[in-house]
Amino acid sequence: MDSTENWFAGDGFATILAAIIGALFVVGGYFIQQGFVRRRHRAEIYSEAVRAVEEYMEAPFLIRRRDGTLLAQREITNHISDVQSRLAYYQAQLSIYAAQSIARSYSSVVKAARREAGGAMTAAWRASPTRKGKKVPVGARYSRKETDQALTLLVKQMRQDVYRPRNR
Repeated sequence: MDSTENWFAGDGFATILAAIIGALFVVGGYFIQQGFVRRRHRAEIYSEAVRAVEEYMEAPFLIRRRDGTLLAQREITNHISDVQSRLAYYQAQLSIYAAQSIARSYSSVVKAARREAGGAMTAAWRASPTRKGKKVPVGARYSRKETDQALTLLVKQMRQDVYRPRNR
C-alpha cells in the first residue's frame, strides 16, 4: 500500500478538515456578529428618530417657559429648527433604509406631531412669557393623543423589525 492510498486516513486530511471546520466557525461567527451589529444600529436609528419626535412635542413647553428675552426667543427658535431638521433627516433615512411600513408610520407620526405640537406652539408664543419661577411647571398638558397613537404603532413595528431576522 503506498502513501497516496492512506492520505484520507492520515494526518494531512485531519489537518485540512480541522482548518476547514475552524474557518467555517470563524465565518459563521462573523456573520452572526454582523447581524447583531446591524440590529443594534437599526435600534439606535429608530430610537433617535423617536427622540426627535419627542423633542418636537416638548417644544410648546419650552416656549411657555421662556423668559421673554430676545436671546431666549432666538435659542428656542434655533432649537425648534434643529429638531425640524432632524425630523426631516429621519424621514428621509427611514424612507431609504427601513421597511416601507416603518417609513410610512414615521411620516404619520411626524404629521400628527406637527398638527398637535404646531398648534400648541402657536398658542404658547401668544401666551405671556414666564416671569416667575412658580409658573414654570405648566399644569395644562397639550393634547398629543394623535401623536401617541401613531407612536404606539410605530414603536411596535420598529420592535418587530429589530427582533425579526431580515431577509433583505
